[in-house]
Amino acid sequence: MKEIRTLLIATVLLVAVFAVQAAEVRGEVEEESDGWVETIDEVIDVAAGGTLLLDVDRGGIEVVSEDRKSVRVIIEKTADVFTESEARRVLQDYKVDITRNGNDVSVTAESQSDRRTRALYVSVRVVVPSRYSIDVRTGSGGIEVGRIRNGSVEVYTSGGGIEIESIENGDGQVETFGGGIEVGDVTGNLTVHTSGGGIDIGDVGGALVAETSGGGIRIGEVGGTVLAETGGGSIRVSGSGGSVEVKTSGGGIRIKNAKGPVRAKTSGGSITIENAGADVVAKTSGGGIRVQGSGGPVDVRTSGGSITLWDIQGAIKARTSGGDITAELVVADSKVDTRCTLESAGGDITIRLPGKLKADIDAELRLERPRTRYRITSDFPLDIDDGSRRITAQGKLNGGGDLITLRTTNGDIEIQKR
Repeated sequence: MKEIRTLLIATVLLVAVFAVQAAEVRGEVEEESDGWVETIDEVIDVAAGGTLLLDVDRGGIEVVSEDRKSVRVIIEKTADVFTESEARRVLQDYKVDITRNGNDVSVTAESQSDRRTRALYVSVRVVVPSRYSIDVRTGSGGIEVGRIRNGSVEVYTSGGGIEIESIENGDGQVETFGGGIEVGDVTGNLTVHTSGGGIDIGDVGGALVAETSGGGIRIGEVGGTVLAETGGGSIRVSGSGGSVEVKTSGGGIRIKNAKGPVRAKTSGGSITIENAGADVVAKTSGGGIRVQGSGGPVDVRTSGGSITLWDIQGAIKARTSGGDITAELVVADSKVDTRCTLESAGGDITIRLPGKLKADIDAELRLERPRTRYRITSDFPLDIDDGSRRITAQGKLNGGGDLITLRTTNGDIEIQKR
């Protein structure tokens, strides 16, 4: 029996060491220039590798990391009322709980009454060890996170901007329902979402998902795939080690150095894609399209703007309702699909083809008014038929092969040899 009692006491002491809870933490109340202030300053000893779980119903949050073996929680409550008695009632209604479970620290703070008083202001600052994860949530207010090393980051606010300096050796999940998001370099995967605000992201080592209902998106170099969408604003991607898929309801798109396939769509703005390592699909309802280098086929369309395609290594489809088209096909391998279709409702068409390409040419220039000075010219031998309402050109290059179709109205067609 004595051994059992000793074992029970040891177990209780062990639980006390690894799970410390202050059911209601209170500080001293002092009068300051902006109201009555209560400051809670608690230090909880932990080892590296734990997680901060912070959940408050209001107020801004700041989290920083230092080389330390403890978590320091500083919560400042301010009551903007006239009397001390009223201030104490407001401050006591806002309850703060701090719990330690192993190396994890949980902090909750919320009003106990049904109605949240507008006379109370809350700010939270937490210092965590350098190797620590954080899961931070606030009902209203901005969130600032410093450099987090060797840990994951999850932050959420119902209303406010979010800033994260960097995340090393960890992933990030960031969400706000009203405010901009700014994140520095992240070595892992990153997901960000805002219902209203711009998104600015540095370099990301893994995959990236970035979504906003209204605001521009700027992204650095990403090691994995990129998925970005905005309800209104421009999108910029500096690089990607995988596929890139972006969409905006109103703004320009610019993508550089994507090693995988590229998908880009905007309802109003230009699209520029540089050095795509695979196929490209791009569409805009109002603006020009420019692709400088692709490792595969290209399919682009605009309802109003010019199209320029250089250094394309695969089949080409380009359509515009009003603008010029310039395209360059650089591959002549018979094993590669080199079919091309270029169509403009009103503009010039220029296509550059390899001299050794095997292809069938079918070009047609429609004339809305007879005897206008538009024409078809070619560096390759073709049969050109000049009519009063249309001009056509047909022929086989190097014995024939994939079909090259060119169509325009009231514009020149020029077929050049590279």
